[in-house]
Amino acid sequence: MTFSEQIVYAMFKPAKYKEIINLKKRRAVLFIVVLMLVLGLVRFVIPTASLITGFGGFETLFTKRIAPLEFSQGKLDIEKPFVMNFQGAIVLIDTSVETITDDMLERNGIYFAIGSKDMRVVVVADKPIYELAPISLNEILPEGFDNDMMVEIIPGIYLYMVIYLLILCVGFFIKYGFFALVLSITANGMNKMMEIGLSYGQVFMICFYSQTFGIILSNFATALIGMSSMFVSLIGVFVAIHMISASMLHIKGINQV
Repeated sequence: MTFSEQIVYAMFKPAKYKEIINLKKRRAVLFIVVLMLVLGLVRFVIPTASLITGFGGFETLFTKRIAPLEFSQGKLDIEKPFVMNFQGAIVLIDTSVETITDDMLERNGIYFAIGSKDMRVVVVADKPIYELAPISLNEILPEGFDNDMMVEIIPGIYLYMVIYLLILCVGFFIKYGFFALVLSITANGMNKMMEIGLSYGQVFMICFYSQTFGIILSNFATALIGMSSMFVSLIGVFVAIHMISASMLHIKGINQV
């Protein structure tokens, strides 16, 4: 059975669940790993790559789009203010003031607001403002920090992105693994009541496979068209319950032959 067949069966064919839960364990592990990487690709890699391409890459951003800046004697100076929205995270640099004031934050979003003396991390949501303690630039920037030094840290930025992608994929596994665990409590009761004879591991994998349609639908809908993930997730829950019930009935019917 190919990986693509595993995906199709998991999404649409509960009658095939008996086959996919009897595959070798490494096939099940591979299925989960690849599915989580696909989610990471859709939710992080593609939007981030599109964003980076949009501003021409980090080197172009640091050397051409951000005006010349320098941190010297405890103060940051930039030739002209800079502002860019990174998917809701807004970087604002204006060194005409020591600290960016609330009235300079013009739209909702998460701000990294940098003045000449400190940086504020602020969440603006229709006037209420939530803020971490201001961070002194002396604590995070070395003397002489400038555009060329920003270019030097580009490899570190990409390393951070890879680490973030891996953490994101682990987060997806924890989320959907926990939900599979919750579903398996009811599914295992059905397994025992119907005397199907599945192990708990097989029941868990049925519950994980049953989520495949909802997982793909909700994450693609959120990433591509911005549809409310809550609404789509509810559809995924109903589909998962249907797939579990239908697969159990099919397996029971096969066992009775």
